[in-house]
Amino acid sequence: MSCQDFSTFIRPQASLPFLENFETDSQGWTVNAAAKGGYSKTGGNPGGYLYGIDKSTDAWFFMASDSLLHASKKGYGKTLSFELEQDAVDAQATTSDDVVMSDGVITLTYNTSCNPSTTWTAYSVKLDELSGWKNEKKAATKADIQQVLGHLTSLKIRGEFRFGPDRGGLDNVSLK
Repeated sequence: MSCQDFSTFIRPQASLPFLENFETDSQGWTVNAAAKGGYSKTGGNPGGYLYGIDKSTDAWFFMASDSLLHASKKGYGKTLSFELEQDAVDAQATTSDDVVMSDGVITLTYNTSCNPSTTWTAYSVKLDELSGWKNEKKAATKADIQQVLGHLTSLKIRGEFRFGPDRGGLDNVSLK
């Protein structure tokens, strides 16, 4: 095994320049109005995590903290990583964007290749034009991504993946 391969086994907390792992509180993250949000000291991966409970027919999202918005302003080319889980995997919906970021003028969207499991599922999204970001259904350009990141006002991660009542969790958000 090479050193590079070995590095994948190191817990992210050891070397990240930015990490929100929800060990003591929600760290400024919230959920949008379509859900009731909360923080749990246990059940995360490991320790605490943020959760949302569906209260509407609209898809709900975890809303990034001011700390992440600030750290992302110089995030072009970096990787946004996070972990999600949901309470059930029946009646899965695929109609919403999974990650949405905006500067108030341009909105960029990203769809992951799969929905989370009932156990913690890890995601990594590169913040560049080669990774599949969309600007109004067209491929986002380098200029689009740099513009949005440089003036970022909102970053949200989808928490609802099924039709009907649900609960979902978010943990270990990092930018490196």
